[in-house]
Amino acid sequence: MEPMPLSPFPPAADRQPVLATGSPFVGRVGELEQIRRVLLSRRGPRGILVAGPSGIGKTRLLDEAPALAPRRRLISLHPHAEAAVSGPGPDPYRSPATADSWLLCVDDAHLLGPELWPLLHEAARHPAGKLLVSVTTDGHGLPPELLALWSDRALVRMDLQPLDATGVKELTDSLLEGGLGQTSAARLAQWCGGSPRLLREVARAAVEQGLLVRSEDCWHFAGDRLPVPPSVLELVDPQLRDLDEAGRAVLELVALAGSPRLASVEQFCDTGQLEELERRDLLRVVDGSSDPSGEPRVRIAHPLASYAMSCGLPPLRRRRRLRDWVAAHQGLTPLMADDDCLRLAEWHLDAHETPPRALLDRAVEQSLRDLALPSAVRLTRAAWRHYPGTDTAELHARALTASADFPRLAAFLTTVRACGPGYARALERAEAHSMLLQARYEELDGLLPRLPAGEQAYFRMTSRYFQGRFSDACALAGALRRNGPAEHAWEAGLIMMGSLCHMGRPEQALSLYTALRAELDRAPGGPTKFHADSLEELHASALHYCGRFDEAERIYWREYAQAVQRHHVRIDAQRGLALGHLLHDRGTIEAALKYFTFTSSYRVGWRQWQVKAGIHAALAVSCLPADRRPDDPLPDGLTAGDAGHCAMFLAVVQARRHHESGDTAAAGRVLHDAVAGALADGAHADAAIGLHECARLSLPAPERAPADLHLEGAFLRARWAYAEAYRSGEPKLMGRVARAFADMGAGLFAAEAYAELARFHQRAGGAKAATAATARARELLRGCGPVDTPPLRFLGRSALLSDRERLIAGLAAGGLSDKEVAERLSLSVRTVNNHLYRVYRKVGAANRRDLRVLMTRRSAV
Repeated sequence: MEPMPLSPFPPAADRQPVLATGSPFVGRVGELEQIRRVLLSRRGPRGILVAGPSGIGKTRLLDEAPALAPRRRLISLHPHAEAAVSGPGPDPYRSPATADSWLLCVDDAHLLGPELWPLLHEAARHPAGKLLVSVTTDGHGLPPELLALWSDRALVRMDLQPLDATGVKELTDSLLEGGLGQTSAARLAQWCGGSPRLLREVARAAVEQGLLVRSEDCWHFAGDRLPVPPSVLELVDPQLRDLDEAGRAVLELVALAGSPRLASVEQFCDTGQLEELERRDLLRVVDGSSDPSGEPRVRIAHPLASYAMSCGLPPLRRRRRLRDWVAAHQGLTPLMADDDCLRLAEWHLDAHETPPRALLDRAVEQSLRDLALPSAVRLTRAAWRHYPGTDTAELHARALTASADFPRLAAFLTTVRACGPGYARALERAEAHSMLLQARYEELDGLLPRLPAGEQAYFRMTSRYFQGRFSDACALAGALRRNGPAEHAWEAGLIMMGSLCHMGRPEQALSLYTALRAELDRAPGGPTKFHADSLEELHASALHYCGRFDEAERIYWREYAQAVQRHHVRIDAQRGLALGHLLHDRGTIEAALKYFTFTSSYRVGWRQWQVKAGIHAALAVSCLPADRRPDDPLPDGLTAGDAGHCAMFLAVVQARRHHESGDTAAAGRVLHDAVAGALADGAHADAAIGLHECARLSLPAPERAPADLHLEGAFLRARWAYAEAYRSGEPKLMGRVARAFADMGAGLFAAEAYAELARFHQRAGGAKAATAATARARELLRGCGPVDTPPLRFLGRSALLSDRERLIAGLAAGGLSDKEVAERLSLSVRTVNNHLYRVYRKVGAANRRDLRVLMTRRSAV
């Protein structure tokens, strides 16, 4: 009565997962900065002692660190290998005193033989050298020889911590060629406790054991359980080998219960046992300040041991430990009242036991409320299997929709319909959600008459918003908030906030945010957590459109970090997309691209966010120099109808491509049509973006350009004013626009405005003012990183190029011949030759190669 589970594909050459090589070094920015300061200092500590458990990334950190001091001669020493010296240098087994400037790296120093300790002590005293030393501390203290180096302050001690959630996410995205699906990546990140070695070993074991399947262009774990690599068991075994049965039972219970309350663990074992496990650094008590109950929790100290016990215990032993745990608490009722119902229900399933209905209901509710989508899918599937009914069928469909697992949802709906007409009617709402989030709007319109009136209004409102019909969406949202079902009032408020931003009224959106926040505070248990988090994202979006960039960025970073930290599948992608949009408008294009690129986070998601990610990635790529552009991220054949609420941004991407190819007429038509469409839908903010882009590309404004736009907020007004200043050629207006962009933190837009201002002053004969504007543009660009946009080309050249000359120079510098440029621009070859001759004289170029260099040179001239 449920859809068939995913199973591995038959062996085929193009279906075999392959581990990626050269995984990125992530999550250690602070540690590298501390090492850099020590290595570059002439006085102070003689080096760094990096301590931490196995698999935490000490060796990789030591591999990366020497690049921070490239002038030092590197000497690498490992207990299990011969020493290596980068280039001619001293014998590492003799005193390094003869070297001028050197860096001695010693990995796994706790394994050094006694004959090498004098070398380390002499090196630590020598003024010409620095030391990088790593040591493993799996429950053991430092060797006395190393303790002496640290305690006399010769070395700074750095206790390496597990990767944070963002670092884990970046690493899991890169483990497999073709990417690891975000649901599987979240499961892996959640279980691996920030250990880089464990992440890699589990991925390796999954490949070797054939536990991965291909779906939606990325890889997924086939079952509910993750593999336990033999290498992990070998690392963990020495720590647990001499434990008695009682001590092992305590560790297994803590691992299976998932950081249980200290009070619960104390009901199972005596205080002496816990103290002994704590003394051996096998258990740790975690402060309960971040826990909703405020009670301290217990967890396994080492992530490798925690993973081995959580995932490696066979089902019968799991069942035995579950019964021990329940018996220690005199039944399930106290556990359900005080502990994690979600983890307890999954424990039942892992032990091949059927969870009681009350426990399963609570666990499902918790998983959906906390956006633990992998658990929600698993638990709702179990609820449908063991307690079939319309309620459990609807819950499973809801979990699959939230996870964007539409193929499984379709199979499940087919299976459930065979159970009777009552089931089909109960799942009509789930089917409507599925159509909405796959952008199947025509099919959705056909289904709506079968739904209640309130549901019809909700789906019409949401589909209008996603289709970019913002005035209609806003009106429908207002009516739904006044007269619709209470359960949709919150979502209507969110849709209204988003629509108001596109309509150029972000200040009204901020007022609505205040009202919605007050409603949430009055009824904190009402709206789901997803709605509460989305409210904060839209709050930041309204601040963004108002030009309050610093406030918006703080909220975006907080919401993104929380989504990643809590392993919220798809939500982290959505929050990252909003953050990237702001970073793009700030002008930090490569940083923004990191959140737009099609990693696994964006391969598995709702259609609207898939499309939005591709468009914004292409938008960022078009601002980069040609030699720094990655592969085209825009989906093939995307139309304005497909783009929906991102239609204006798609038009900008298409116009830039036409402009780069020399077809300025097509670029203008695309933007003019998009502006007309935005005005027809009441999207004045989108119209201002289109007009701003016309000016950035030196294109004429539409023939029926609006005399005025109703815009709120400094950012939108500045974009509209840039277009007006460019059209009028008024230096004072362009100067005000440039200062407004700079004050709010829109560095790239401000630099472009100052570049245009310099041209305005040059035309008016104001050389001094032009020089000042050019200097200001260069200053702003230093904070943007590598960028290349039309207003910035030939920045600072003493001679002035016309718009036509800049266009021809760009095409010629891109490698086109004079004949090809003439064909692109519908000019004669002679005309192109004459233009290029004037360009060469004005900018001081001898040929196309010089032209290419001068186009993007930012240094003073």
